[in-house]
Amino acid sequence: MLHELPTEIALYIASYLPLQSLRNVSLVSREWHGLITDNVQAVYRNAAILHRFVLLVDLQADSSGQKPDRKKRDWSQFCQRRLQIERGWRGKAPSVARELNATGKFVHRMKVDEKEKFVITTRHTGGLSVTDYNTDRVLWATTHVDDYAHCEYDHGYIIFNRHDNNKEVWRYARDFRDSEMPEDFKPDESMFKASQEAAQRFASPTNRGHFRPWALLQMPEVTRAFRLSYPTLLSAGANNAYLWDVPTSRLVETIGNIQAPNQGGTLGRLNYVEVNDQYAFFCGSIQLRVFARGGGALVYHLGMKDLPCTYWDVLPDSDDVPCASSLFQPQLLHEAYHVSSTCQSNFVAAHVSSSGKDIGVLTASGIFIWMPGFERLIHREATLNDTAILLNFNHSLDNVRDISVYLALGESNEKAAIATRKGLFIVSLDPEISKLTAEAPPRPGLSVCRIAKYDHSRHLSFISCLQMTHTGLFFNWYPSSEQNRPSQPARRMVMIPPQPQQANQIHVPVQLVPAQGVEGQSDFLPGLEPIESSDDDELGEGAVSDPPSPTIAEQAGPPSLVETHEEDEDEGNDGEGGDLVVDEDVDDFEMEEVEDEMIDDFQFGGDGFMQVIVNDWFLPINSSMVHCIHV
Repeated sequence: MLHELPTEIALYIASYLPLQSLRNVSLVSREWHGLITDNVQAVYRNAAILHRFVLLVDLQADSSGQKPDRKKRDWSQFCQRRLQIERGWRGKAPSVARELNATGKFVHRMKVDEKEKFVITTRHTGGLSVTDYNTDRVLWATTHVDDYAHCEYDHGYIIFNRHDNNKEVWRYARDFRDSEMPEDFKPDESMFKASQEAAQRFASPTNRGHFRPWALLQMPEVTRAFRLSYPTLLSAGANNAYLWDVPTSRLVETIGNIQAPNQGGTLGRLNYVEVNDQYAFFCGSIQLRVFARGGGALVYHLGMKDLPCTYWDVLPDSDDVPCASSLFQPQLLHEAYHVSSTCQSNFVAAHVSSSGKDIGVLTASGIFIWMPGFERLIHREATLNDTAILLNFNHSLDNVRDISVYLALGESNEKAAIATRKGLFIVSLDPEISKLTAEAPPRPGLSVCRIAKYDHSRHLSFISCLQMTHTGLFFNWYPSSEQNRPSQPARRMVMIPPQPQQANQIHVPVQLVPAQGVEGQSDFLPGLEPIESSDDDELGEGAVSDPPSPTIAEQAGPPSLVETHEEDEDEGNDGEGGDLVVDEDVDDFEMEEVEDEMIDDFQFGGDGFMQVIVNDWFLPINSSMVHCIHV
């Protein structure tokens, strides 16, 4: 009888039907089929809003001319594609894995621009490149960037650290004219020179993927971690945090005394920072702290002992059968009680959702804490026990081992990607979307999938970056030739002599240490955001520092970023001092012999991989390139 109602009322009722129901009523009722067919754009536009495939505020902005016009969008096809993507993340639709060779080996950090279809990478050996991830072709590159540099990217701005404590800001070349550059903190000559060389080398009529210098931000003190969430750059030191407006290159706010003790102790060793337009978030070895912007008041803090004791254990055995062509295997969530006092861990990463309403936090021991509507905790309208969902990716909490590697949050589709030493996982976080799409999971309303074929503990340990877009997951991984060789012995370590030291640069020697792998709390966690170098450790727990350049290589420069093979990196080897790199051309039996010969000088971790330590930061010695999985 609903079809007999006025069209406006019938369409309003249909706006509350999920996509599966729209399809079903269209199949069983001729009248409803006619109603939907005659109003297909309005019906599926409402369905896109219901499923949060688009936000109503964005559509309102479209109609007011604030964003590109989307009125010609085919809403039926749009919803079909987005539903396919949603099902793909849950293992219900096909997914495809690819390897990007053009990014080169020794990838350290990456950022992805899904709109422009390129990935930005920095390498252990220095340099930055921009690669089209559809064609696997380098669009632009520069050797100007220091080795082990961390990079941030948002709204066309790249920010990376250099070892004089400054932050370089580069902007997408097509987005501005030189006359628009801010007057303060102008780029230096080395940036302009590098830009000119890169523009000549990668000359292009469209300048797609090209970047030019925008600013050189000088930090008020030695800073340790930074994060860009447009338009704000948060850079934190030992006890103070500085917030910059990147488009204008202005320091707009300082949050002081972030280590101030309270009833739970201090913040502890700074592991990660996050920022949005209202709050600044700090992950420490003792507490997670949230400071309000516009005054710097501490509005919330959380210690490990404050976590609820009820977790959802993520178990590998699930009766849910995935799509045959999917790499995502649905996991079983089992509610369990764990005594929190046995979890001697620390907070290693936090990300706030694009809506600004929810936050995800990862601990070193493999606990993912999802806090929907976290402002209710700040305003004391709810408790953590009432709101938080804790997923446990570590099956041996009583024998705590630090297994977490990296945390990434999806842009606006309420997804999280988590890398641990036990696997790569995708978490679909929004219970409402779960109810509307695919098969709704039981309590707690979230679903977890594990990525098949990427499950080697040793290789997982050396993921140093993980990024997530609407349709894909990007991470650095060993080349495919290495992926299926779990029994391969430790790889040959080749000594590279250091380059001559430049004036006004601090030479930091590489120290070879007995590596512990990534099991101890002091071990290298590749998932941590950059912690910049500092000679003076003001934190009692020994703050982790950003890896400085093991060699000063400005004169000679690192190898070409366009090359996918590091053929010349072992030339000039005299075996005394300098960097360690991996010789990819050594056969298995040669590796075994070399390992025996070197055992007196070097010690390997439990997984058979070598690490170096520079300023308390464990650096992995690995060869990896970008892998991506698309749904």
